[in-house]
Amino acid sequence: MGIQTSPACKYKSFNALIRINEPELLYEVFLEQLDAGERPRVELFERSEGGPWRQLQANGKRNELPPASEERRLLERRIDPEREQQWFYEPARLGWFCAYKPCSRRQYAMFYAPEQQRILDEDYVQLLFSVYCHQFTGIEGVFRDSLTGLYNRRAFDQRMHALIEHSRQPMRRSRLSQPAVFAMVDIDHFKRVNDQHGHVVGDELLAEIAGIMSESFREYDLLFRYGGEEFALVLMDMDEAMSQQALERFRRRIADSDFPRQLRVTVSIGYCLFDAEAGIQGLIDRADQALYASKRNGRNQVQRFPLS
Repeated sequence: MGIQTSPACKYKSFNALIRINEPELLYEVFLEQLDAGERPRVELFERSEGGPWRQLQANGKRNELPPASEERRLLERRIDPEREQQWFYEPARLGWFCAYKPCSRRQYAMFYAPEQQRILDEDYVQLLFSVYCHQFTGIEGVFRDSLTGLYNRRAFDQRMHALIEHSRQPMRRSRLSQPAVFAMVDIDHFKRVNDQHGHVVGDELLAEIAGIMSESFREYDLLFRYGGEEFALVLMDMDEAMSQQALERFRRRIADSDFPRQLRVTVSIGYCLFDAEAGIQGLIDRADQALYASKRNGRNQVQRFPLS
């Protein structure tokens, strides 16, 4: 079953992975190397030491598997958290599981189910997966904010530049999503939280709001911790009305949530249509103007640029 590769092909596959420094592109290239003329079913999972299994999405987000799910029970039952590498066939799912634990507190697993009956080069699949895990772990440390798990400011600069360049091209690859709306989010009166309750509680609040943000938007929307208590979002492939509804739902969910120390907080949001010709700074300036209008008008609201 699966794929059979030549030494030269293996070298190109490994080299292709180690040159990537973006989580989304790494995921895409990894799947391409496993393709071998078909499109196998591939699922990636991760767990931290002592934590539950979570499924990795294309953009690096993680969705915890439900405790009662067959997938989670299988991973917990069959994969030893202490072993560096494991490999086994699961007849019930007609596919292979590969687990790898790099030199970190994380462990990764992959489910691989080829569509056609071919010879499977087990060593190649396992080694390719281990290279992916090492590269992904390194990228996560560079492009993810350690507190919130969202993309950090370095990732913001790189991703925004790439989106603008792709948007300016008349012929883009069809698999690339189209940026629709750029938004800035600020936690209202966050300084007061730090002054009254301390920075530990402030950090807990930031992490919880980031978690709600991840749940409120789709896996291919881009979410960043821009700095301090401010976040940035790029909503993809939706019209303005849908974007505004999504931002409003997120704002209401924050306002209705109970946070550490029984805190009730709100967020102010400003957004603009994603116009590549404005450039990165132009988009930031537009969303900021709308954000400050939200603050001036009483906070806990969504404002659009240009202001009415």
